[in-house]
Amino acid sequence: MNIKDMFPSKYATGEDLGGKSRNVTISGVTTEKMRPNPQSPEVQKFVIYFQETKKGVVLSRTLARQIARIVGSDETDNWIGKKVMLYPESVTVAGVNRVAIRAKAA
Repeated sequence: MNIKDMFPSKYATGEDLGGKSRNVTISGVTTEKMRPNPQSPEVQKFVIYFQETKKGVVLSRTLARQIARIVGSDETDNWIGKKVMLYPESVTVAGVNRVAIRAKAA
């Protein structure tokens, strides 16, 4: 059994894209409480949701700036209904290789 099936994530990661780009329509941006790890206190993070997916994506500064540039607005309320293309990108965070979600014009 795959550990991703054993311990599913509430939020999407770049690995969920399976190496492919995907066009999506923004349905909203919310704030949600989460714990970066079990020993840390809860923090508020911004999460973006799409009409075509079940899982939201935790917004990084990079992803938020990319989407703002694509849709032409820094106001997240203006993002709703806009289409973007999500794609996976390999990044190194604190010395660990990960697959991040990035955005470009659909």
